Amino acid sequence: MAAKEEQEEKPSCLLPGPELLALPNFDYQRASITSAALSDVPSDVIIKSRIRYGSRLSACKGLLLEYSKSTTIHGIRYIFEVHRPIYEKLYWLVLTCTSVYFAASLIWATYLKWQDSPVILGFDETLVPVHKIPFPTITICPEIKMEREFFDYANVSQKIWQEYKDGNDFSSIDEADLERMAAAIHLCDADVVSRFVPILSKLHSQQAQDVTETLVDLSISKNVTSPFCRWSGRFYFCYKIFDFVATDEGICYQFNGLRPKDIYRDERFLSYVDPDVVDFQNYFDTGLPKLNEIRGNWSLATGYVDQGQNAYPQRTVASSVSKGFFAVLQGLEHNYDYDCRSFKQGYKVFLNSPESVPLTNNYILVPHGHEVMVSVLPNYVVSTDNLHEISAQKRQCFFDDERYLRFFRSYSQSNCQTECLANFTITKCGCVKFWMPKPFDVPVCGLEKIACYTAAQDELNAMLQNQTIQQNIDHNAKVMCNCMPACTSLEYNFEISRAFYDLEKTLVAFREDYEHKDAVASRLTVYFKEHQFTAIKRTILFGVSTLISNCGGIFGLFMGISSLSFIELVYFFSMRICGSCSQRRKRKVMIVPKEQDEVPIDP
Repeated sequence: MAAKEEQEEKPSCLLPGPELLALPNFDYQRASITSAALSDVPSDVIIKSRIRYGSRLSACKGLLLEYSKSTTIHGIRYIFEVHRPIYEKLYWLVLTCTSVYFAASLIWATYLKWQDSPVILGFDETLVPVHKIPFPTITICPEIKMEREFFDYANVSQKIWQEYKDGNDFSSIDEADLERMAAAIHLCDADVVSRFVPILSKLHSQQAQDVTETLVDLSISKNVTSPFCRWSGRFYFCYKIFDFVATDEGICYQFNGLRPKDIYRDERFLSYVDPDVVDFQNYFDTGLPKLNEIRGNWSLATGYVDQGQNAYPQRTVASSVSKGFFAVLQGLEHNYDYDCRSFKQGYKVFLNSPESVPLTNNYILVPHGHEVMVSVLPNYVVSTDNLHEISAQKRQCFFDDERYLRFFRSYSQSNCQTECLANFTITKCGCVKFWMPKPFDVPVCGLEKIACYTAAQDELNAMLQNQTIQQNIDHNAKVMCNCMPACTSLEYNFEISRAFYDLEKTLVAFREDYEHKDAVASRLTVYFKEHQFTAIKRTILFGVSTLISNCGGIFGLFMGISSLSFIELVYFFSMRICGSCSQRRKRKVMIVPKEQDEVPIDP
């Protein structure tokens, strides 16, 4: 009977007790030992026992096991699961490490892309009509720099050279001619300068000469160089809508430029400001309706605000030749000069945005006796406001409020380069070339400083070239002046068509007689090529939100990680550890008094 009762009680020992959380409807007699070991029930008990009653190391392992069972990161639970066979753990360890490797590699590549090229240039979604932007500022610089009836440079220079060769005292040369010669030499070729500067420096006093004013006086008047113009279908005397401006090419004529007070912080930074006021109401045909009064404003950032057809600066509503700019340019043969300048004759024409000064390194050549038609296609770059969150060095451009210029009101690359050259020239020579902006107390360079400012310009160009090359090698290298493009910029690309133009035959055809018998005429036409154009938009390719979403997508693809997975990780290894430690201390406090209350029984 005892053996029978023992056999009946033995199978009941295999059934789990209440502390093992028995599973309902689970046949433990038929289940294999392996399936029972792989169940979650005993592992939960083991984990909780380790956390509550094990040593500190055992408790930490228990927390790690508990985290691996609860985490949403794929693969972790199979690596740390209790009773999992070792080959399965190795299998999941290899796969998890592989996933982590690929995820880390792709995230690192994404981060580098965000660091190196966070900005992208693309086409704007909508076309921009040409009336949204100003017509280009047109600067016309004739190769004929002086009116011979006022100052005969060729004759005076030959006299000076002959007197020098003969060893005479230069008494036959008028002092006024020496003053004009001293100003004109600033426009001549380098070999002419090197020949005459040593002679003129001994003969002429530089104390009170205004070089720029003298060059304006020597220049040919506006109405002689360009008798009449047409703008937006209306004919004008060109001197009504032209301004004298000083450039590196000498004294030039400018159409549709902003006034100096609107370009410079103080117009007194310039050596010369044209006193004439441009008025587009003074056209030939008085029968045409008057233009509206100019009001409102314009800037490259905001565009035109409350301005009509007669805007400042001028704009056009169409791309036709009749709505563009047309000018007749003439050169008088008796003014041709081959002693100061090179053999090239004609006009250099520059197109630029109204808020910028023209740079003389890219021009359209209009020879005498030619008709040149210039079709303009704007290159308009706009930038989104959220680019402010990216540093200027990364986006490779400056917003107007980020880069302060000493002389100019608004930032542009050409304005920055002009200011950089002026400041460098002041540092090297203590003066500036006649066309550069300058502080009030800095003089214009005289004869003795021509070699200095020429060398300063060459030195600056070489320095900037070397620094730019060095920056391509070392990204931390600095470039002097740092004249990056403006984030919002307007430039004008152009196409040229050219034909011969014979003024004499044209006059015969129109049965007209012209007062200048030695005039050689050219014609210049500038117009927009199309009614609309495609702007370029600079936008963020990788912002912070894009970086986070891309990294989240990579984590989710390879490891199933979300933002809550990171929160879960922080929770288990901060708050959960603190809570477990607190509970362990409380249990220890409760157990110790019980042990002290027990009284040992003496045998």
